[in-house]
Amino acid sequence: MSEAVEIPDPVMHLIEHLKNRPDEKPIEVITRVLEFYSDDYIDEETEIAIKEAIKEYKEGKSTSHEDLGKELGFI
Repeated sequence: MSEAVEIPDPVMHLIEHLKNRPDEKPIEVITRVLEFYSDDYIDEETEIAIKEAIKEYKEGKSTSHEDLGKELGFI
């Protein structure tokens, strides 16, 4: 289904500001933003990795920024 919609100037300016590249079409910007805010944006593999990381953090299997800096020789 396709419909024409009039986009008010202030909204169009926002869309122009959100473009990743000059030739990106307004519909591409709108689609990208909608996908970002949809509940299904995170794929299954990423969701599993996030849950595993949270579990490891709760189990104390994490490294502080300071410890990581020392380990990498920055501190």
